Amino acid sequence: MASAENVTRCHALDSWRGICACMVALFHFDVISHLSFLPLTRHAYLFVDFFFVLSGFVIASNYRSRLAEGFGTGRFLVLRLGRIYPLHLVTLLLFIPIDAAKDGIRPNLLQAIVTNVLLLQGLGINPQNWLNFASWSISTEFAAYAIFAVVVSRIGPAILPWLLPIMVGPAVLATISPDGMNATYDYGLVRCLYGFALGVVCFDLRERFPVLRARLGPSGETWLEAASVMLVVFYVSVAGSNVILQVASPMVFTLVVLVFAREAGAVSRRLTAPSMLMIGTLTYSIYMLHPLVRAVVRAILMVVERLGHMELFVSYALSSGHEPTKVVSLNGSLWLGDLLQIAMLLSTVLLSVATYRFVEEPGRNWVRRLTDRRKAAAVRSAQPAFET
Repeated sequence: MASAENVTRCHALDSWRGICACMVALFHFDVISHLSFLPLTRHAYLFVDFFFVLSGFVIASNYRSRLAEGFGTGRFLVLRLGRIYPLHLVTLLLFIPIDAAKDGIRPNLLQAIVTNVLLLQGLGINPQNWLNFASWSISTEFAAYAIFAVVVSRIGPAILPWLLPIMVGPAVLATISPDGMNATYDYGLVRCLYGFALGVVCFDLRERFPVLRARLGPSGETWLEAASVMLVVFYVSVAGSNVILQVASPMVFTLVVLVFAREAGAVSRRLTAPSMLMIGTLTYSIYMLHPLVRAVVRAILMVVERLGHMELFVSYALSSGHEPTKVVSLNGSLWLGDLLQIAMLLSTVLLSVATYRFVEEPGRNWVRRLTDRRKAAAVRSAQPAFET
């Protein structure tokens, strides 16, 4: 079983993740445009659940056997911190002056800073999203990593513990969560564990049942992949209007992970083109930076609105079931709104190239070297010393 979990990287799924990050960014940009009025964009908050499902799948494939065989919970969590924390810290430091300038230095700013530094901001401690609002999911994912490491280290690669969040999560999100599946700072951990557990079970089923890995032939695989894409587009487009459909969306993403983990059809080949692989590589930076781009653009437009005596913001509810908020409206032109959203997305991608190169990679590599040195030192200290 250990050797079976030495799986190769699923590049098509990386590209899927990058596309999902771009959709989440478009959802959060809050601009009156054709793009914003598309049902797929209006409900694109659901694509965050793809991240959780894929995270459970990837973590299980890379670490389940190793943790069960003594890899070490501490070492695993340090490596995961090395992956997520450097960029989280950079965006946090950038958002502190932004929030201080907007709302002043208040007690909730100190609470926001402390909870963000400790990765607690998505665990129901804060009464709302503060600073980098997208980072709530990073907080819940790290909690999921810790739970995964403890469960696997203590119990082993059993599937039973992961059935609990799969059964409880949808019920809690459908009945208790005030925002349904769009839970963030309050019931975000429930949402994350639900999707993460599905990803773990998805990997387990794929390993147990070879039929899930059996190829259908090129045309069959292409049809299967195309059907999966159409299912996601249709499902996300309609799911926002029904809480039952919302809470079932991680199950749809689980099917997508199973299909595209095979990487056997023409859609997968398109997803593994260099440009798509680049978007996949930049996923984390795109996700963490798009709120910063949004904040800067809105600040610039507020200044232009004030100096030019024009109305660039209107009160509108872009998401169904939510209260109206101030959204950008460029003279009521949907086409100008489209151009602004595309420019914001391109700016996010360009910034992501820089943060990946100068923040993500160096931070991850430094932590890897640190853990490797500590492991080597531990091995040396464990070797018996012989007198000469």
